[in-house]
Amino acid sequence: MPAARERGLGTVRTTGNLPVEREFARALGIPYEEVVQAAFIPVAYTLGTDFRPARRIPRDQVLHGDHW
Repeated sequence: MPAARERGLGTVRTTGNLPVEREFARALGIPYEEVVQAAFIPVAYTLGTDFRPARRIPRDQVLHGDHW
């Protein structure tokens, strides 16, 4: 990701594809029975360079230990 950024590209690691891993594999030609997808990393040229942290839900509202 830092190397991509150095070249004017933006990236993000996402696992949002994992619930539909089989469909992603089919669309991308990945042999589903042989390869496990761990993440999907889109790469694109960005619009501008005004990067800042995204707004986040407070951690204590989404992180739980030993309970829901």
